[in-house]
Amino acid sequence: MLKSNKALRGPFVRRRSIAVVVAATLGLGGCLSLQVDNPNTLNLDSVYSSAANTEAALIGGWKRLYGLMAGQGTNNGNSNCPGVVLAVWGNAITNVVGGTYLEGVSEPRVPIDNLNTLQCATRGPWYDVYSGIASGREAYQAIVNNHLKYGVINATTPDGDGTPMRLIFAKFLIAMGQLNAALRFDKVFLTDVTTPYGFTPTANDLKTYQEGLAHAKKLLREVISDSRAQPAFTFPTIWINGNALSRDELIRVCITYINRADVYGARTPTERNAVDWAGVLARLDSGITKDFFVDADPAVALTQSNWVNLSFSQTTIRINNRLLGPADTSGAYQTWLVTPLATRAPIQIITPDRRIHGAAGPTVTGTRFLYLTTNMTGGTTQPWVASRYRSIRYLTSTNDSGSFALNALASLDEQKFIRAEALYRLGRLTEAAALINPTRVAAGLKPIDANGIPAGRDCVPRKDNGACGDFFDAIQYEKRIELYPGSEADIFWYDARGWGKMLPGTPWHLPISGRELIQLGIPYYTFGGIGSPSTQP
Repeated sequence: MLKSNKALRGPFVRRRSIAVVVAATLGLGGCLSLQVDNPNTLNLDSVYSSAANTEAALIGGWKRLYGLMAGQGTNNGNSNCPGVVLAVWGNAITNVVGGTYLEGVSEPRVPIDNLNTLQCATRGPWYDVYSGIASGREAYQAIVNNHLKYGVINATTPDGDGTPMRLIFAKFLIAMGQLNAALRFDKVFLTDVTTPYGFTPTANDLKTYQEGLAHAKKLLREVISDSRAQPAFTFPTIWINGNALSRDELIRVCITYINRADVYGARTPTERNAVDWAGVLARLDSGITKDFFVDADPAVALTQSNWVNLSFSQTTIRINNRLLGPADTSGAYQTWLVTPLATRAPIQIITPDRRIHGAAGPTVTGTRFLYLTTNMTGGTTQPWVASRYRSIRYLTSTNDSGSFALNALASLDEQKFIRAEALYRLGRLTEAAALINPTRVAAGLKPIDANGIPAGRDCVPRKDNGACGDFFDAIQYEKRIELYPGSEADIFWYDARGWGKMLPGTPWHLPISGRELIQLGIPYYTFGGIGSPSTQP
């Protein structure tokens, strides 16, 4: 069987393999004890014998995961992955870039080339996420087994008053990585702080994405429990760059991501409808009270968001007509939808939505978008790809770009729309309407009520057949417009699959990277393409 060094550094080990089982245990009285069941010290690499270097591994592991969440994966050598492809599949952007980007935007949809050595959707996300998890797990085990101590050491805190906080951060890193994998892939490996260093997984260790989601939520709850058992603490700003996350804020972040697991883990409309929306609604009150962010800084590697920077591109990447099209009241969008692919052309939208264009006409800049008279330029000129719209949300100054900004990973705006959907699913329409009306009215649209969108020639959004949309259409449209580019690019894909809005043949989850399949001896498989196993039922 072919063995790849990259693959061996993937799910469970990033350095040389050492088969030693770790059994780290929690101490009594709410303390994260440094005592372990196995008294033998792990023979980890020398870097882990240093408290400073072990902490650096934690920080590096977080940056690896953030790079994925911000659409700038690192393992496959392409800094725009997987955000570009996932946003294309979520009908948020379109692009004319060649290679695996073009594969993602192709219509009709084509299968993922899962053996491509630079596969944008699968290779980087698979190895980056497990590399980040490994950083957290190995750092945790090194702190415990090498008896590393941080902060004030005295009779009250003999292990160092800063040590429990680092163990909690290590667990948080693992939990976030596991959730990231379970939201994207069809199968995952499950791991935690007790997974042996150097353990080599086999195909039998793979679990379903449902098991992965459950495991991620379990780990997030452990972080919550461990945090509550400790005195107040605050993460240094260097850990999550610029974000001095307090203990209580960390707990709220974990609760927010438990909600994400439930809402975005749903692959189909049936699964999305079956979410425990009452539970989601209850947890929202204990979730974040401010945006969970990373402060982008060009001087600090992997803190920038290429997804935000790409959101206002005017050449190779632009706004997908399917993002703005439901706002069109002229019929141009409906005509575009039924025009054969080979003869489609960019459209101009006429709408009362002032985010798209000004009151004086469709060529006047809106508050969020700009109509361009120039065509897209890049690797392909297929007419069905082309768009004339560009985002200007983060274009007002350099400091608003993804290179200089507080880039949100989970935003209050996102939570508002999750709440609106929960209220809608629970039949509390008046409350849901009150959440989305402020941005509708500010944009020049009529408010909705329990009866839905007011009928008339100026109704927005509209269905693909031109009829006025219903109540849930209004929630979906408002979320997509207001969150562009918003938090993570993945959200557009998660929502599109859960709402049944993806184009036929679009993958609704990812296959394990082809390189990993070779390593594990699993027959090659992939998703995507008309009639494939990943086509929505």
